[in-house]
Amino acid sequence: MPKINFKLSDSEKLDAIWALLNPEFNEEGNWTVSCSVFAVYDDYALVYNYETAEYQRAYYTKNDETNMVELNNVVKCYIVDVTEQEMNTLNTLRALNGGTYELVSDVLTNAQENFDRVSEFSAKIEELNSNIATLNSEKAEVEAQIGEYTAQLETANNTIASLQEGIDSLEQYKKGIETQQKNSIIDEYSEHLNEDILSKYREDIDNYGVEELDKELAYELKKSNASAFTKNGNDEGYTPKNNPVDGIAAILSKYKK
Repeated sequence: MPKINFKLSDSEKLDAIWALLNPEFNEEGNWTVSCSVFAVYDDYALVYNYETAEYQRAYYTKNDETNMVELNNVVKCYIVDVTEQEMNTLNTLRALNGGTYELVSDVLTNAQENFDRVSEFSAKIEELNSNIATLNSEKAEVEAQIGEYTAQLETANNTIASLQEGIDSLEQYKKGIETQQKNSIIDEYSEHLNEDILSKYREDIDNYGVEELDKELAYELKKSNASAFTKNGNDEGYTPKNNPVDGIAAILSKYKK
């Protein structure tokens, strides 16, 4: 025959637990009742112990092989006088604590410590956010100043560039005038000096000043034709004039025969 495993009803479990809690409820024990069972839950029964005058939880298990109830452990518990609202709060706390009130005080203590730490961190975060806002404000001011300085620098650079263009233009104009003067001096010596000598000075004309070029060409004239500065055997030489002109003429015109 197949084995049938019957499920005990709540009332049958209550009777079985009651019998386990009152082992002297018989003729030999003078029908002594030690405990009353008020309610049966999935893993324990709520009972009142007359001998100790306290409420207890009687934990039990059901043996599926024998279809019997075994009593495991009996611990003291408390029936609390609370209102409906307070009971709802307790039930919520119990649900948050994994379905038990055990170690709730430790959990609440830890929760308070965590709350304090969170509050401290929140204060620090708020302080950091305030500092960040201040730094962002200062950054905006600095960026505005940088933009202003950049605009001023750009204006100054434009002014410098404009002035430099004017300077370059003046230098080119000055160089052009000096070049004309130098070419005029070279042309004055063209009748007295060899073209080979003059071409060298034309090539290096930018390396000489006006007076320096005039002196160099006069020296070249003296080297190539010393008689230009003497009076054919007369020691009196040339007498300077008072109305000099430019170039070689300015030098030679100072002396009269």
